[in-house]
Amino acid sequence: MRRLAILAVLFIAGSSLAQTSSEYLALRKKHKISLPVSIVELDSFVGTKVFEIKCTVNGIMELDGKNSISVEMGPNLQVIDAEVVPAWLKGGTVQARMLVKATREQELGAVTLQLLMANAESDVAKYDVYPKKPPASKPVTRATSTKVSRSASSKGRPLPAREAVAAYAPTYARFIANHNRKLSYDKAYEIASAVIGWSVNYQVDARLVMALLIAESDFNPAELSGPGATGLGQLMPGTARELGVRNPWNTNENLYGTVKYLKTQMDRYGATEDNADRLALALAAYNAGPGAVKKHGGVPPYRETQNYVRRILRTYRQLCGA
Repeated sequence: MRRLAILAVLFIAGSSLAQTSSEYLALRKKHKISLPVSIVELDSFVGTKVFEIKCTVNGIMELDGKNSISVEMGPNLQVIDAEVVPAWLKGGTVQARMLVKATREQELGAVTLQLLMANAESDVAKYDVYPKKPPASKPVTRATSTKVSRSASSKGRPLPAREAVAAYAPTYARFIANHNRKLSYDKAYEIASAVIGWSVNYQVDARLVMALLIAESDFNPAELSGPGATGLGQLMPGTARELGVRNPWNTNENLYGTVKYLKTQMDRYGATEDNADRLALALAAYNAGPGAVKKHGGVPPYRETQNYVRRILRTYRQLCGA
């Protein structure tokens, strides 16, 4: 009986947390939130901040009076602590928006999420405000060296991302600014930092990422293809969403998605930078999709894809000094 009484209290409290859409939107506005947080931002911030997450609820656990909500954010799983759980979240797989208090005490520490309020995805999505296409970059201010250092690659024992960026981003930035003279040095440095940081994070040779970016966009952050591929790594909208990229025009988010998607394809085909045949499959999958590679049993016989693979492998060898 005592347990039933406790469950009844939790149910009543949970129902009270199921705020109306207007109350949810008011709290969202209070924290100046116009879009759900990207996986990139959630994985990289330090401190305490209120975020909105877009997720699929796939399980709720209760232990010693504490509730944990298991959710999927794109390809990632997160656990959200909750004093009480709204009853409508307990109905199996639910598409939801949640305002959460996120805390990470140090850069490499785990993030903890505490539920503040939840609402249905369909009730909130129409209020999202997406960024517009960014303005054109300023002219380059300085560019000298075109040499890319091997030391910034992830071969061997990589430096921590922060140290690698500090050590090698200037060299990469000069190369990028020299290649695309429409970029300011500051923008080139921003691109270089993200390339090196995410390459170290996902254990991909940064020079391979550079070669891919040359083929995709020539380091143009505002590149937009006819089919809708966006930014430096030319991420398609569906791919960007699957990767958790909220704003593909953002340099850091776009390169996060680019490197992660490249690494996914490399893992799919067991590709390494030293195995040109398998690396060709991974690059073909990045360009034409893994379905096309499977259908044709190798690099698809599309002229665009074959030229794309050859160009990246050739540029990569040049950047490596081969």
